[in-house]
Order: sequence, then structure tokens, then C-alpha cells
Amino acid sequence: MRNLVLFLDSSLFGGIESHIVELVKLMQGNNVPVSVLFYQDHHNMQLYKLLEALNCTYQCLDGKPLSLHQYLKQHSNTVLHTHGYKAGIIGRLTCKVTGNLCVSTYHAGEKGAGRVRLYNWLDHLTSGFSQNLVVAQHLKNTVKNSEFIANFIVPNNPKLKQPNSVLNIAFVGRLSYEKGPDRFVALAQHFTQQPRLHFHVYGDGDMASELKRNAPKNIQFHGHQSNKSLWQSIDVLVICSREEGLPMVLLEAMDNKIVCIANRVGAIDSVIAHNQTGLLTDDQTQVALVNRLKTLLFMSQQERNYLIKNATSKLHRFYSGREQFTQLSKLYFKP
Repeated sequence: MRNLVLFLDSSLFGGIESHIVELVKLMQGNNVPVSVLFYQDHHNMQLYKLLEALNCTYQCLDGKPLSLHQYLKQHSNTVLHTHGYKAGIIGRLTCKVTGNLCVSTYHAGEKGAGRVRLYNWLDHLTSGFSQNLVVAQHLKNTVKNSEFIANFIVPNNPKLKQPNSVLNIAFVGRLSYEKGPDRFVALAQHFTQQPRLHFHVYGDGDMASELKRNAPKNIQFHGHQSNKSLWQSIDVLVICSREEGLPMVLLEAMDNKIVCIANRVGAIDSVIAHNQTGLLTDDQTQVALVNRLKTLLFMSQQERNYLIKNATSKLHRFYSGREQFTQLSKLYFKP
């Protein structure tokens, strides 16, 4: 059997890092040896600790392309699975030289700006050098040799939380323009006269200072959280992104039996069916988000539990890794 190595360049903990953890758990649960290789050491202690807890071996290179070449020469029977644009570009070009099989996952449809926009262009330009997986159907239009794979998590099956008089509404993710945290702040502003609603932001990013300056008093900023117990403090997740693939945070919320309100963007509407597994906006306007939260406010607990039950069922059926393992195995270990 070939050695499976997950390759990335990771400095923060976000959707890709969550995906890596779930991918390791999926492979281990199916008795497939897997290790993680970092292009360089950014001291991403949260991810390192999670890998250690899973007894997953990881190694950091020195941040130079030649070091990956040397690694693959020493581990000739390796399948390199890249994640993120930087690791993808370097991994594909290096595997082209060494003759290793390269599989790349394209996680998001964000074009970015400046240098990130250039890297994303190169990432798509070099896609012909690897076998590729995309987490949103529309990415197949720009990624060569690609097939769709749904994001997944290995479910933890926590108990349904007891209802209380206060609803804790949360944004969880990177505080950057494409994720729309400014929309969440505006949403909180609209409900300042609703003492029953408490708004929370979990995450950090380049918009943090600006958001805090403009935030109303009913919103609390918690910064980046390394502990998954944050889900126990959340009743409603709001995803107000401008650009998305299929966010891991959505699947995590569904697993933790949290009602989700989301913009119809990326592949989100493949997971959330409006009024069935969550609440979905018809467009990306602020009015639409406000109206969806108002709808939730008028729902009974029984109606909310109906959404949670359906979401949990859909998660287990399509996003728990069973189908994804079969798909990945065909790529990794094909003759």
C-alpha cells in the first residue's frame, strides 16, 4: 500500500485545518495509515495538539521547495494529498518532477485580492498536474482533472441541548471580507432592542479592529477559540459569507445540533434545504438575514427541533465520511 501524506502550509486554524483533522480520523477509522507534512513550521499549536491526540505523525519542512523534493525522493511510494493554494502549487510541481501521485483538494471559491489572487490563479493553472477534488460543483469549471467530493466530518453525536430563555447567535470563522463578519455585526445592530438575543463572534482576522469599533453593545467578541466546547454555548449559527465552498463550520454546527441560518452561496444550499434542515436566504441582502432570524424567533421549540433532527439525519447520510472514503480510496490506491 502507498504511504498517504497530507501536505499543507498552515499558520491558523480554519476550515482546511478542520478538514485535515476529520480526514485523519476517517483514514484511521478505516485502518489506513496517514501522516501530515507541513511546508514549514508556523507553530500552529492547536492543529499540532489535535494531531497528537489522534496519534497522527506529523513533520515540518523548512519552507523551501527543495525540501519537499528531498522528502519525496526518500519516500518514493508516497501519495501526496495537498490542501490550500501554496501547498497545492508546490506539491503538484514537485510531484511532476519526482513521479509521485498528487491529489489536491480545492476547498473554496474565494478569488482573494493582491498576492492571494495571484496564488489562486497559479493554483488553478497548475491543476492539470494532479488528480483533483472540489468541494463545490461550480469549481469544476476552473479546476482540471476534477471531481466533486462533499466535505464531511466524523460525527460525535452529542445530546440535544436544553432550551433556555436566551438565544445565543454566533458567527464562527475568519474575520475577513469574504466571510462577511460585517454583515453579522449589522445583524446584531438590528436587534439591539431584543434582550432575548445575545450575539457572539468566535474568530480572528484582519477585520477584527474595524468590527469592534462599529459593534453594538449586544455583541461579544471571543477571539480565536481552540476548544471545540464553544458549540455548547451556541444556539444558532449564522453563515453570512460572500464567497464559500462548503464550510466545515456548517457541518460541525449540524453535528452539535445547532440551527443554522445561511446565505445561499457556494455549496451551502446542497446541505441546507430551507425550512427542512435550516434556514436559507434567497439572496445576500441584510434584509434577508434579518427576516430569517425573525422567522426563527417566532418558531416553537418543536419546530426548531424538527430542523435539527432533519439536519442530523442528512449529516449522517451524506456528510459522515462513508461515501467519501470510498471515493478517496479509488484515487489514492488505484493501480
